[in-house]
Amino acid sequence: MEKELRGTLQELIELEEQAKRYVKFAPEGKLRCAINKGCYQYYIGKEYQGKKKRNLVEKIAQKEYNLQLLGCIKKQILALENLLVTLEKYRLDEVYAKLHPARKQLVKPYIKPLENMKEEFEKLEYKGKGFAEDDTTAYYTEKGERVRSKSEKIIADTLYRRGILYHYELPLELKYRNRIIVVYPDFTVLNKRTGKKYILEHLGMMDKMSYSENAMQKIDMYEKNGILLGDGLIITHETTGNPLDINVLERYIERFL
Repeated sequence: MEKELRGTLQELIELEEQAKRYVKFAPEGKLRCAINKGCYQYYIGKEYQGKKKRNLVEKIAQKEYNLQLLGCIKKQILALENLLVTLEKYRLDEVYAKLHPARKQLVKPYIKPLENMKEEFEKLEYKGKGFAEDDTTAYYTEKGERVRSKSEKIIADTLYRRGILYHYELPLELKYRNRIIVVYPDFTVLNKRTGKKYILEHLGMMDKMSYSENAMQKIDMYEKNGILLGDGLIITHETTGNPLDINVLERYIERFL
């Protein structure tokens, strides 16, 4: 939530600057509007502005709108800044973190400290999907894991270099068509600032019909289990003619991880 609030705050600051720039160079005068025989009429001060002055009228109207908008933006920025200060001062995860070690043994925290979440995630033991005996692919990551493609190696190594905790093909149970199905997401990653988990799937052969159909079914399974694109699910993709875009991957990491 804090990240989203900071994003909203930044958007408001940029909007405020844009509105201020317009006001700074806008023409002087105050607009008055009236209706005469069903037609709108515009006045600057007491002087009527005909069609030839339409451009001037629009600029002053825009200026006055911007001034009203700036008043609201200023109040929203102040409210967000105060809220962020409050969130930082009263962090929910620190309630447990500040307990006496003996008391921690007695309590099950509703919100675990981020460091605890990282440690639990990093030490997680599991059995992955594995490789068939006749599979001769040999792509190994910087962590020493075997993966299924060059692109998966690139993704894994990028996550590793950025300090993002991840697990390769961590099994996940999903309910689909009245059955429990175990899937093996390419990567299960942990946001190092919030502790939120994301599934990162790389769709590597989307120009092949059978592969794309299976990929879409997997996405459908995620969606039906509440794991939605941009909210728990990150997807990278490629075809023979359009390889994995590293810059896009980096932007996903910046935004979600």
